[in-house]
Amino acid sequence: MPGHFVISLDFELFWGVRDHRTIEDYGENIKGVREAIPMMLNLFKTYNIRATFATVGFLFFETKQHLLQHLPEQLPHYTDTRLNPYGTYMDQVGSDEASDPYHFGKSLVQLIKKTPGQEIASHTFSHYYCLEEGQSQNTFEHDLRAAINIAHEYGIKINSIVFPRNQFNRKYLSVCRKLNIYVYRGNQNHWMYAPRKRSKESLLLKIFRFTDTYFNISGHHTFPMPTADNEGMVNVPASRFLRPWNKKLSMLEPLKKNRLKKSMLHAARNNQVFHLWWHPHNFGAHTEKNISMLEELLIYYCQLNKQYGFISSNMGDFLLKNIS
Repeated sequence: MPGHFVISLDFELFWGVRDHRTIEDYGENIKGVREAIPMMLNLFKTYNIRATFATVGFLFFETKQHLLQHLPEQLPHYTDTRLNPYGTYMDQVGSDEASDPYHFGKSLVQLIKKTPGQEIASHTFSHYYCLEEGQSQNTFEHDLRAAINIAHEYGIKINSIVFPRNQFNRKYLSVCRKLNIYVYRGNQNHWMYAPRKRSKESLLLKIFRFTDTYFNISGHHTFPMPTADNEGMVNVPASRFLRPWNKKLSMLEPLKKNRLKKSMLHAARNNQVFHLWWHPHNFGAHTEKNISMLEELLIYYCQLNKQYGFISSNMGDFLLKNIS
């Protein structure tokens, strides 16, 4: 059985960063997504890459009026009010995608949908934080149901989920299963990547993860072919985060790419899975540099495909493999 090269993207626009950044300081990255996503999709078509776009439900809408009509029946009440996208925050949301490119993404969702091999998965409806105080399994279910419903309106069947901020909560898999979502992206099997609430994200932890980007201190994080557990759930865990190009760190780029390629090679040689992930807004700045970096990795994937039979798969493909 050959190895697999998996790509997933957390597609969230401003909903995923609004609790700690402002449009003034990060808006250009978000607007840049509208250039970056078509460029990524063109690369995926060129190199026959299947990828998963885990999409926040809010992005399916073209107008605020349509969004407000589809809010979940029950909402989370986070203790940290910065996490709450409802209430007064909605006053900052514009009337439609044309006037507010930061919060609406219907046109991009449609572009992804019509590109062969691309899976649209769920990143929950509201970028739901599954480990923060003030939320519950009940409100998570309402949130996820709303995400599934709006996707269904556009003829999209949700088979996979990526938990926002990698706040994987095993208790909530029963909700996913209840709503017929059987594939999820788990966390790397290492203490520095264990799921935790935001208040537990220490500076030391961030330094360790930053260093791991360039030097292999935690391992390759490749894994055997995923299989369904006793409850039918399929874990396709993350391997590496694709850190975007940064001018201040440009001297370290060769180390980063070498780290990634070595793990891809390890997976290809050992018939394992390598799962690369990032956010489209990571490519919203320095887009040409980031696209060039991605293309170099995809060219290397093609080399591994020819030499070892390394296969490109999206997350949903593993559901089909387990069913068959």
